[in-house]
Amino acid sequence: MTAQQERQPGQARLTRHGLFTDVRGDAASPALLFLHGGPGQGCHEFMEFQGGRLAAGVRLAGLDQRGVDRSVPLPEDASLTIADLIADCEELREALGIERWAVLGHSFGGTLALRYAAAHPTAVTAVIFENPALDVAIACRTGLRRAARLLASQGHPEAAGAALAAAEGHISPRAVRLAYTTALAALDDREAFFLPEPATRARMRQIEDTGDGRSEAEKAASEASSERHQALIEADDSCYEPMFPLLPTLEMPALLITGGRDTISGAELSEAFRAASPANQLIEFPEAGHFAHADTPDAYAAAVTAFLTETA
Repeated sequence: MTAQQERQPGQARLTRHGLFTDVRGDAASPALLFLHGGPGQGCHEFMEFQGGRLAAGVRLAGLDQRGVDRSVPLPEDASLTIADLIADCEELREALGIERWAVLGHSFGGTLALRYAAAHPTAVTAVIFENPALDVAIACRTGLRRAARLLASQGHPEAAGAALAAAEGHISPRAVRLAYTTALAALDDREAFFLPEPATRARMRQIEDTGDGRSEAEKAASEASSERHQALIEADDSCYEPMFPLLPTLEMPALLITGGRDTISGAELSEAFRAASPANQLIEFPEAGHFAHADTPDAYAAAVTAFLTETA
């Protein structure tokens, strides 16, 4: 990192697209790239929960994907595809001077992790998935069924019926995704849908309220850019391609982490992961929701560190 690139110790905007990266841990430790979900969520909350924990045994690089959060905002006329995000990962690896690293993807980031590992097997030592949406249609149908039950219990029978009809109907993956988004908007408490633990929700709000030192104008610009990022990625047809067929092509160790109370992980995901390779490892945290790294932070960090140490 140059003096101009640095914003504070361990944090910099790297690569020609101004990707913000938070790097922590000893350079001699196994390297790990974290890819956030959303699309457009950013890595800030993950680094608050896991940055210090994982840095004890891992060289962790948390990335705000192109145009998201603290990365340079996307121009209003920007174009962006999933292929661009995969290329950004490789460009970042070279910018950091890392020969090989593992990659960890949460939710939508799991899709990116799988695509990146399959496209660049010589650069990736291992891949970790946390409640990944490897098939958007399956993940959204699973979420719709669970949202339908919750909507019914909250006194929203019409929204519950629409959600269940979309989950069971023969509609396109893009339409399923739209129905899922609509169902989430109808929930009385969307936050609790993903974060079943009240303590985790409180900590998430604390992280959001504390902020990261940016001005209100900077935050407004990054929020608008993150929304553009989401819209552009969701407009990309490849966003809806089933990724299960890529799992057997992986040439490196793989770990699937799921939360027992996650709203999008289902039996199809675990079965596809097990069938892909007998060497694949699975860990479930029964009390965790979609954000297992936040609900069970110590156990999560221990599991990730042990896996990376074993595979290094």
